[in-house]
Amino acid sequence: MVWIITTAVFLATVVATLLAFLLFSQKEQIKKALKEKRKEERTKLEIELELATSHEPPLYEKYSAENTSRHGTRIISTKRWQPHEHVFVRLPCKKEPLRARIAYCNALPANAFAIGLQFPSAVDDWLARDV
Repeated sequence: MVWIITTAVFLATVVATLLAFLLFSQKEQIKKALKEKRKEERTKLEIELELATSHEPPLYEKYSAENTSRHGTRIISTKRWQPHEHVFVRLPCKKEPLRARIAYCNALPANAFAIGLQFPSAVDDWLARDV
């Protein structure tokens, strides 16, 4: 009987050690991912854009964009958006709306949300303004 208990305790210790090692190794990968730099430089330019869901008919709402790049931007909204939802974005420099994906929606203080928009392709004239 002592042999069975000893074996069970040993196996439980081995399993617990393996689980702890697995969790620790994933923790390091998460830390490494958080330290990685973005692939594209961001611009601290604030620009107004209009955003609408893909529902018919699209109702556009105005937002201020910040932290822009060729593949996306961050907006501040009082409305919670669903991550991975597809939306239409009208930029001041474009006549036709662009399709974008909600990359994230993070809660901010004062009932606001930081929304990350990701464009499927680069917007080269993103910062161009019609004068």
